[in-house]
Amino acid sequence: MRCVEEIPQANDDPSAAGFRRRAEQARAWMHDACFPLWSERGVADTGGFWEALDIQGQALENPVSRVRVQARQVYVFALAALMGWQPERSLELVRMGLRTLHRACRREDGLYGTLVDLGSQSLCDDQASLYDSAFALFAHAWAVRAGAGHKTFAEGAALNGAIDQVLRRPNDSGAYFEQLPATARVEQNPHMHLLEASLAWYEATRDARALARARSLRRLMETRFVDPQLSGLRETFSEDWGPHKSDRFEAGHQYEWVWLLHEQARVCDEGLAPVAPMLYRKARELTLPNGRCYLSHSLEGEVREPVHRCWGLTEALKAELALVRAGNPDNIAGANAVFDRLWEDHIESAVSGGWLDRLDASGKSISTDMPASTGYHLHLAFSELIDVARILSR
Repeated sequence: MRCVEEIPQANDDPSAAGFRRRAEQARAWMHDACFPLWSERGVADTGGFWEALDIQGQALENPVSRVRVQARQVYVFALAALMGWQPERSLELVRMGLRTLHRACRREDGLYGTLVDLGSQSLCDDQASLYDSAFALFAHAWAVRAGAGHKTFAEGAALNGAIDQVLRRPNDSGAYFEQLPATARVEQNPHMHLLEASLAWYEATRDARALARARSLRRLMETRFVDPQLSGLRETFSEDWGPHKSDRFEAGHQYEWVWLLHEQARVCDEGLAPVAPMLYRKARELTLPNGRCYLSHSLEGEVREPVHRCWGLTEALKAELALVRAGNPDNIAGANAVFDRLWEDHIESAVSGGWLDRLDASGKSISTDMPASTGYHLHLAFSELIDVARILSR
C-alpha cells in the first residue's frame, strides 16, 4: 500500500486549482491506501467486518460489532466499486456484508438490531434500532447502485416498508421511535440518518414512499428539531417535545444537516430549506478559530465535551462542498481549509489508510483504536469533494 506521506500534498492554496489538487489527494488516499487496508485487515474470516483496527492497522478481532458498522462498510465497498477500485473484490465484500446483515442482524419484524456476534453470526442485542435500521437501508441503496443484484432491491424494499410499519410513532408528528421498547425521549440524530437513507433509497430506486418520508422528515426537522430562539439544531427532547437533560448543540450535526438539506433539495427537486443558512451560521459559531470542532456544547454555548472527533470535520467539509455545489465559489477557500485541518489532524500521522479518530482539547491524539465506523464519514466527504471538483472542471 502507498504510504500517506508519498501522496502529493496540496496545502496553503485557496484557489480552485488547489481545490482540485486536494480532490486528487483524497482519491489517491482512498484508492491506494484506505480501500486496500480495510479490505485486507478489516474483514472477519467468519463473515462481516471488524468493529475496529488497532492504531498500527491490525485487526482487533473482537467478534462483537455494532450493526451500523456492518452497514457502513457495505456502503464503503459499494462506493469503492462505483469508483472503479477492484470492482470484483469490492462487490464480493458488498455481498458478504449484505449476507451478514440479512443472516445475522435482521429481526423477524424486518428491522435490524444493535449488536451482532460475528463468530456465531447472530444478534447479541436484538433491540430494534432506528439508527441501525436506517444505515441498513442506506447500505442497500448503495448496494443497488453498485449492482449487487435483484435480491438486494427486494431486501431493501422490505426494510423500507418495515421502518414505517413498525417504528413510526402513532401521531401526526412524523417522528419515529428510536428503539423498541421505546424510551421517553426523541432524538434528532436517528431521524437525520433516516432522512439520509430515505434520500439514498429514493435516488437508487425511485420508491415514492421514500420520497414522501424524506419530505416529512424535513418538515419534522424544521418544526421540531430547530430552535429559532437559539438559532440552532437541538439534539434531544422529552416524549412531549419538552426539554431533556441530555439536550445539547453539536457543531458536527449542524454542519451535517446543512449538507443533508442541500441533498434533500437536489434529490427531491425542490427549494432549499430556509433554515439551512441559520444552521451553517450556528456551526461556524461553535467552530474554533483554528477550524476544529468540539464534540458538543451546552445550549448556552459552553463547551460540554472538549474532544475533537474526526467526523465533525468531515461534516464541516461536506457543508462547505454543498455551498460550493450550490454556486457559492467563496466557499472553495473554506473547503480547502477544512480539508487541510482534517488531513493534518486525523490522517497525516495515522497508519497508511487509517485515521486518528479522537483528539483532546489541545489537538493531541487520544485514539486507542481506529473505529471502522469513521470510514463512512471520510469516504462520503472525500467522494463529495471529488465530485464537486469534477463539476468545477467542466
